[in-house]
Amino acid sequence: MVHDHIVKSFDQELDRLKRSIVQMGGLAESQLDSAMQCIARRDIDLAARVLQTDERIDHFEAEVDAGAVRLLALRQPMASDLREVVAALKIAADLERIGDYAANLAKRAVALAQVPAVRPVNAIPRMGRLAQELIKEVLDAYSDRNLERALAAWRRTRNWTTCTTACSARP
Repeated sequence: MVHDHIVKSFDQELDRLKRSIVQMGGLAESQLDSAMQCIARRDIDLAARVLQTDERIDHFEAEVDAGAVRLLALRQPMASDLREVVAALKIAADLERIGDYAANLAKRAVALAQVPAVRPVNAIPRMGRLAQELIKEVLDAYSDRNLERALAAWRRTRNWTTCTTACSARP
């Protein structure tokens, strides 16, 4: 998105907010990947690193929140700028939740490593890969401001929801 604000610092603040979201998203993607590896490999050390890194994601969310509030209070953005700030707040909250889910998976991996191994369910790694792909698609669409890619990712989730609901309804 090309900014044409008179005050260059406003553009810089919006860009800083976007960069924080992109960095936070990359970290959340990495966390989910590591959490899935913890389960597959029964890797307690990797699980501990996932749990430690969750704090970094929480820090990113606090940074995005503070930046957004500062922008709202000092710049009083309107129209597309306001939508961008509000979207950053919502995206940061969702990415933080992904980090929390990755941490929960890591905790479960530690518990699973304490019991005898069982044949893994094929759907779990596949679901993890699909979630990672979708997160990447959404973050790439956000970063590139590509509406078509964002809509394609949204449609993909709608298809998963329909399939999941239909599949779980089977006897």
